[in-house]
Amino acid sequence: MLHIQIDDPELEKSLQETYGADTHAIAQDFLAFIRQERIRQDIGISITQLDAGEAMPLKVVMQEIRAKYE
Repeated sequence: MLHIQIDDPELEKSLQETYGADTHAIAQDFLAFIRQERIRQDIGISITQLDAGEAMPLKVVMQEIRAKYE
């Protein structure tokens, strides 16, 4: 289990106002945020690869996306 300490009073207040004591909801939203950030990073890498002429066939791309995110 991972515990995260928040040392930012403003952020802590915002979390308390939004979630109260519902740690499950905080964890679910944090997980969604992390997933979104990973996808954003993957898209950035893909754009860099395309710009460098390292394109892949769409079928291969879709297979890799499904394997990674499903």
